[in-house]
Amino acid sequence: MTLDEKLDHFYSSVIDSATKQNIEIVEEYKNTLQKNFEERKEIALRKADANYRMASDNIIRERNRKLSAEAMDIRRKLLEKTAEISERVFHDVMTKLEAYMKTSEYEELLAVQIKNAKEFALGDVITVYINPSDANKASALEEKTGVSLTVSDRDFIGGTRAVIPSRSILIDNSFLTKLEEAKSSFTL
Repeated sequence: MTLDEKLDHFYSSVIDSATKQNIEIVEEYKNTLQKNFEERKEIALRKADANYRMASDNIIRERNRKLSAEAMDIRRKLLEKTAEISERVFHDVMTKLEAYMKTSEYEELLAVQIKNAKEFALGDVITVYINPSDANKASALEEKTGVSLTVSDRDFIGGTRAVIPSRSILIDNSFLTKLEEAKSSFTL
């Protein structure tokens, strides 16, 4: 082998070796870059996913807060409307009750209530109260029922109340009590 051939062979070997090393270095660098890229991509995706979940949760919380506030507002309006309708209904009931109290049927109702209370007393002492607004009916009712009546010092709208002291019994047929019971159980 001549010197030129040896030099060419040496040159080729060195170039081949350098090229191989260069390719290996480039491949290693590419692999390192790819690995770094994958790691950063994974971190970025996790961060984006966390941000997405946090934003979604915030949106859901805000929506639920608004829905809750709206539901409370609707409930408040519904309660106000219910109270308004209830008030109107009981105002109408009171108006009709006042008209009824001016009829002869009302006086008959009082007489029946007084007789029923007297029968319930079974001969025990009984005190029957009528409303102050019915004081003008007292003498006629006493004649019909044979019971001495007492005009109450408290207004209970109408009807009667009777007390049997010996048995500690109150018979309450007053319109005030009936209205309060109706109001407490009234629903729309």
